[in-house]
Amino acid sequence: MGFMEKQTGIVALRNLKTDKVYLFFSHDIKKECVDMRFKLDLGMHPCKSLQSDYTTTGLEVFRFDTVELTEDEGRLDQIKGDFDLYL
Repeated sequence: MGFMEKQTGIVALRNLKTDKVYLFFSHDIKKECVDMRFKLDLGMHPCKSLQSDYTTTGLEVFRFDTVELTEDEGRLDQIKGDFDLYL
């Protein structure tokens, strides 16, 4: 895979302090992670419980983990649905 190629897949944003996990699906993982961090830093993430935890604990206790990579964007769309969760 080239340096600038988009990666498609499922990503988990883990709160290492509370063990909560926010799962999201992306057609451009790197861009999505940067955008999510930007929204969290500004206090504008749409998932209120994730935003609250991030605001309370800070960046240091969060980690992005790739759950699954796929080159088949159709497969990603099949499993995505409305599956963005913070558990």
